[in-house]
Amino acid sequence: MRRRYVVLFLLLFGFWLVVAGEADWEHLLVGAAVALATVWLWKDLVPQVPISLSARRIMLFGRCLRTLIWSIIESAIAVTKAVLFEKPPAEPVMLTVRPALETNWGRVFLGNCITLTPGSVTIDIDPETGVFIIHALNPEIANGLCAWKLIDEIRALELWGKERAVHAPAAGGSYSVDSLGALAGDHGSDGS
Repeated sequence: MRRRYVVLFLLLFGFWLVVAGEADWEHLLVGAAVALATVWLWKDLVPQVPISLSARRIMLFGRCLRTLIWSIIESAIAVTKAVLFEKPPAEPVMLTVRPALETNWGRVFLGNCITLTPGSVTIDIDPETGVFIIHALNPEIANGLCAWKLIDEIRALELWGKERAVHAPAAGGSYSVDSLGALAGDHGSDGS
């Protein structure tokens, strides 16, 4: 268990050094203090931090990142076209979507991906029902979000994690996959 705390501390401290850009004693002291405070404040989550990753999980996560990066590029081009060449440049759309994601981390990951993609912002995620409220710049972007391939890839990550949690031996804690049960798999814009 101590190894996880040390690994998390080193990762946070390393990130601090990269962001700070300087390695004088003030930056080192503040970085160590912030990293140590963060590890202490998040001590309940440290047992959930994986020490080793499997090749399958890395591959699934890599597919998610590839799809996200490609979607960001496509959306940036679509937003640029809409702003420069369409009159009026925006036809804002508010839509509700209930993707077939069961875990809170999957929903948060999807919400962040939606917000990272130009032309769309996640307004709210209902933790009980899994319904997303999303603002899109125009109907074209809204339609793309309803049938986004990334949703299926995040679902694959959830299912892999769920299989691993069922077959994993008890580690003395009560950490398991956060599941609210099966949700409807439709991606309709009417929220049903």
